[in-house]
Amino acid sequence: MKKLFFLLFLGAFFLSLPAAAQNAAPNSPANGMALAPARFELEMQPGTDMTVVVNLDYRAQENSGKPARIVATLNDWTITKDGRVQYYPANSQPGSASSWLIYSPGEATVVPGVMHQIRVTISVPMNATPGDHLTALIIEQRPETLKSLENQRQMIVRYRLASVFYIKVPKLTRRGSVEDLYAELTPDGIVVTPTLKNEGNSVIRPLASVKVLDTEGKVVADLPEIEPLPILAGSEMNQAVLIEKALAPGTYTVKYHIDFQDGGKPTEGVTDLVIKGVSQIASSKQVPQKP
Repeated sequence: MKKLFFLLFLGAFFLSLPAAAQNAAPNSPANGMALAPARFELEMQPGTDMTVVVNLDYRAQENSGKPARIVATLNDWTITKDGRVQYYPANSQPGSASSWLIYSPGEATVVPGVMHQIRVTISVPMNATPGDHLTALIIEQRPETLKSLENQRQMIVRYRLASVFYIKVPKLTRRGSVEDLYAELTPDGIVVTPTLKNEGNSVIRPLASVKVLDTEGKVVADLPEIEPLPILAGSEMNQAVLIEKALAPGTYTVKYHIDFQDGGKPTEGVTDLVIKGVSQIASSKQVPQKP
């Protein structure tokens, strides 16, 4: 039988979950690996140290799991403008905290059913600048532990997990704003795309809602509660949301209401959605309004 080989890379980046959910013990499937916590947000003064523990939970169905050799590394990371998480070599990005972390063990053999711990010590230098400094602890299997059997069809899964760190050095600032708003009708529904900006030095985790109103001010479609992805310090985000509803030709008003949770009042972006026909769509830029 001809050998068939699959290699799957799995990652864990729970960036938008509430902290309580992320700090809970991982709810692993019958077969798999999980890290907990998946996110650390640590406020630390320059010149201080702290040690935390990352738990690796390796589970497998009875008689199907074998010991796996894992290796830990550090990566810088960011969220792109369109909402994708990207990894970079350690210490290559502005605001990196990778050089502040020491972890142990760097390599280990993990056994199904046993919780494995990785100790991470963070040492903030005396000259650390205020704001968020980011890094990620990456856990993955060594390639030599992934072996194929001759003349058998197989699926070999390689786990690649991440626990992300926000090291927050006071004095922290958060300043969110709505820079633009675009709305269009697509075959899937109404797509609303705001451009959100954070001019502060610390991450913002906003809450938002969307309403579409007709010419009489009646709400014809809405999303009452949205949790956009975090907006990192000094960055912009274009994160589209979909309202699964078709609209008849006409002129509508789209309102994107957002609380940046930055200490300021909620802001509302407004744009027109003009539907001239099934395939004719036009929209205008928003005018920010303060309620």
